[in-house]
Amino acid sequence: MYDPSREYTTSVLIVGVTGAIGRAVARDLIVNGYRVYGLIRDAESRDRLPYGVVGVVGDVRAPQTWETAIERTQVVVNCSFPRDLSTGALTYEDAEREADDLAAILDRLCDLVRRRKRRLVHTFGALLYEPDANGWVRETSAIASGRGYGVRHRRTYPVFEKHRKKGLRAMSVNPAFVYGRGGWFEHGLVEPLTRGQAVLIGDGHQTMHYVAASDAASGYRLAIEHGLDGEDYLLGDDRPSTLGEFTRLVARELGVPEPRSVPEEELVGQLGPWNVDAYTFCPKVDSTKARERLGWTPRYPTIEEGVPAAIREYKRAQLQAAAG
Repeated sequence: MYDPSREYTTSVLIVGVTGAIGRAVARDLIVNGYRVYGLIRDAESRDRLPYGVVGVVGDVRAPQTWETAIERTQVVVNCSFPRDLSTGALTYEDAEREADDLAAILDRLCDLVRRRKRRLVHTFGALLYEPDANGWVRETSAIASGRGYGVRHRRTYPVFEKHRKKGLRAMSVNPAFVYGRGGWFEHGLVEPLTRGQAVLIGDGHQTMHYVAASDAASGYRLAIEHGLDGEDYLLGDDRPSTLGEFTRLVARELGVPEPRSVPEEELVGQLGPWNVDAYTFCPKVDSTKARERLGWTPRYPTIEEGVPAAIREYKRAQLQAAAG
């Protein structure tokens, strides 16, 4: 636990600190005695910073404008995604163009972190890898062929590897679908469910794998503390589930009706073919490496334990906001 009487052990800059993963990572690091800086778009975004995080104003696309923040930290954790991407219905061609944009952003960040001789912990995700015949991915699996979010990783991972070969001290942490405050869970599922506007894509039998945001966050911290540069680590809870199991569990915990099921083909026109694919595809994640080499153990081993905690946190935040 955090001891205010001792000095900070490590300074960390989180790029994407107001997102679902970044917020959870910041909270975990602060509690464990790290000094944490967070990149924000503008001064107004300071109000959304997790407690204890020092805001740094800058554009993720132009890391040279916040180079001094990199210089005064030892580790840069990148879990950002530019807000101007992934708006509206997306085709596979749109997704390919976005992947190229993300690769260019990562290239600039890696170059600057490498030249400043700092350490980078980058986020890809479980879809970095191609599932085997039984649907599982491991760090030894082949890089994704491009299905769903894998299209981004197929373009960005070679950029990451290129800089590691040039001397960049870096590792990647790759969680399954992360649920918790903010991000897709809150804005794309919880809030639509409370308004009666959510739908279940298809019959809900699609295999998915999840991990609670707080558990993912501890994985990042343990990677900083025990991970090896040049390595990649997968994070997932103990049991894969399905899209339907997860969505219906969230609805029950919220106390709202389950969403109606809509055939995938009916949603293609509204969401775009790539979005439908991306929202309904996730491999089963084997996180043995992170458990054995980092000492990572999820506090919430299944969604049945993690989702109720996430919904309680969401409800507390709503009550606090209503109270002013």
